[in-house]
Amino acid sequence: MRRRVSMLGSGALMALVVTFAMGAGANGFIGQDAGTAPPASAAQDVGSTPAADDSSASVRVTADEEATEAYEAAERERLRQDSEHVAQVSTAPTPEPTQEPQAEQAAAAGGASPGGASTGGSSGSGARVGSGGAAPASGGGAQPAAAPAQQAAPAAPVCPSSIGGGAGGAPGGSTGSGIGRTTNDDLAGFAAAYNAIRVANCLEPVPYGNFRYSSCMEDRLVWMAEDPDPNPVSTWGHAGTISNSYSQSVPDRGCDGNLAGGSGNTGATMAQKWWDSSAHRASLYKPGSSVAGVCITFAMTHGGLPSDGYGFTRASARWGGC
Repeated sequence: MRRRVSMLGSGALMALVVTFAMGAGANGFIGQDAGTAPPASAAQDVGSTPAADDSSASVRVTADEEATEAYEAAERERLRQDSEHVAQVSTAPTPEPTQEPQAEQAAAAGGASPGGASTGGSSGSGARVGSGGAAPASGGGAQPAAAPAQQAAPAAPVCPSSIGGGAGGAPGGSTGSGIGRTTNDDLAGFAAAYNAIRVANCLEPVPYGNFRYSSCMEDRLVWMAEDPDPNPVSTWGHAGTISNSYSQSVPDRGCDGNLAGGSGNTGATMAQKWWDSSAHRASLYKPGSSVAGVCITFAMTHGGLPSDGYGFTRASARWGGC
């Protein structure tokens, strides 16, 4: 950029400076050997050197100033409009405040998440739309029904506990023919084993007072034991199933029931045999049935004719009402 120089002093000096500022011309000093010019003195006659016209110099200076000012004004205007240079200004313009979209303001006031729905990774100031559809806003509208709670597994049934008590008495002794009759131990052992089996299988026990000795069932056991046939099972079975010479000569008597027998048995082993047989279990234990008002009748004999021995026993039991 050209420099402006204040013009003071003689017209010759002014012409020199203007020529430097505006460039070399026909009358300029550029190209002249400065060493050949004699130094000027106050007494020197300057008329030998063509003096510059003051009015002409003033016109050139005025034109130069106007051109310079016009150039600088144009440069300022260019810089003002030149975005590349304006962007390099050290002082950044203050950014304008961003106005929050009205849709988001309304959503924020209503408790809903701004922007409506969001899908597909696109976002916007209003509703966000994508290929996946709209997701429900968290703050408004009907909420989806909660999944039904998983039902807990049914609790295991609470099985009954053992009970205390004792069974009724039995006569004991023997018949006139020597057949041993039901004893207290026979009845008590049977009752204890019977209830223990029920409790072990989650069945309610029968009150011990409801175990009864049955003389009627004992009479039928004695009738079978008094058969003189050496085969102990010659007369063995339920009423109406026995047909032999003994049954034909001595009529069946007493009451029928669930039967069990053999050597080395007790009242307790008889109870287990009846449980182990599905048919006898259903008849004597009756799983699933209430024991309210139920009595269990029992009878047992020891020995038999002609020589069964005391250890050979026959037993009968029955479920019925008290």
